[in-house]
Order: sequence, then structure tokens, then C-alpha cells
Amino acid sequence: MFNLKDWDPGFKFILCFMTIVVGLVSKNIYLNTLLLLTIIFMEFVTSKSLKAFKPISILILIVTTQVLVINFIFGRSGQLLFSFGLLQIYSGFLVTTLQGSLKISIISFSAFQFAIHTESTEMAQTLIKWRVPYRYAMLIPMIDRFFPVMVNEYRSICNSQSARGVACDTVFEKIKNLPASILPLIYRALRISGDAALSAELRGYGRYETRSCSHEKTLDLSVDYGEQ
Repeated sequence: MFNLKDWDPGFKFILCFMTIVVGLVSKNIYLNTLLLLTIIFMEFVTSKSLKAFKPISILILIVTTQVLVINFIFGRSGQLLFSFGLLQIYSGFLVTTLQGSLKISIISFSAFQFAIHTESTEMAQTLIKWRVPYRYAMLIPMIDRFFPVMVNEYRSICNSQSARGVACDTVFEKIKNLPASILPLIYRALRISGDAALSAELRGYGRYETRSCSHEKTLDLSVDYGEQ
């Protein structure tokens, strides 16, 4: 069976881009449903599980609910079913909601699948091969390393607030305390970005037009040096 992680990063990028474009342009519900099922099938074959899609599925469900409410109130496609003052309900709000949710799901799942099955360094090297200046190509692995650091910083802030007696355990409590957490998080983000910029400058980042790329090498001890 195929594994998405073994595919060429450039091919995966083109496949993801074309999937998103087709999902956006197509107005055929059956075609968009087929695209979405293909993405889910590829993920299941590769990972033998769909747990990676669980967080983004919750977000899509929330967005779909909002789209449904908006189309229910403001949608004007199809035949008029009910009218009461300014409120007018048309028969096409379900179809419009389905099309919108399919497009959102295709874009989100395809981009997320590409991100979790592609190494950031490989994508950066692919962009360099495509003549993208390495100053911009290397932003991808920088961002890939920056977000986990910021997640750990946010957890550290929440733990500090909990130690001071501020309830910050459940999701609702974290959202409630977000105004008190966002300022220290911004301060730490500025500090970390400043340190990263200084480290890049000390390594000569951007000094030359081209730059070599290296992978971690292991020492091969199986070399036969012959008799001494």
C-alpha cells in the first residue's frame, strides 16, 4: 500500500493545490463529495486511523453550523417556503450549505493532510529547487518550529496562572482567561522571534544568494580498511 510520507514533496504540493482548486471551482456536489472521500481514504490507508482529522473536523462542524444559520436567514436560492416580515426562508439553503461545507472540508482536509505528511525541510528544499530564494523557502521550517514552541509557552503561562489560583484547566476557563494570557504570550513570542532573528543573522542567513543544504549523516563503520 502507498504511504503519503514517501511521496515527493513537490508532487504532494501540486496534488494538494489542484485538489483545492477543483474543490473551489466545482459546483457539482457529487464531484466534491468524491474528492472529500478520496482525501479521507488516502489518510486511512496511510495512517490506518482518522484521529488526526478529529480536531479539524470539530472546527469544520462549528463553521458548518454557522454557514447553515447564515444561509437559513439570508439565503435567497430556490423557492420561497416561509415569509414573516424581513425573515424569508428559501428551499435552497440546505443545498447551499452542503456545497459550502464540502468546499471548506476539501480545503481544510487537503491542506492539513499535506502539512502532517510532509517534512518542512523537504518542502523548503523543493521550493529552492523551484528557484524560490532560500530566504523565503526557509520560512516554512522556521514556522514549523515556532508554533510548537509557542504552544509550550502558552501551556507554561496557563500553569503559572493555575499556581497563582486562577482556574485554567478546562477549555471554557482557558477561553475566559484568554485576555490575561494573550499579553504574556505576545511578549514571549516577540522575545523568541528576536532570538531567532539574531541566531539567523549570526549564521549568515541572507548574506549570499545561494546556500547549501545538509541532512544528518550517520557514520558508516562497515568500511573495510584491509590489513595493516
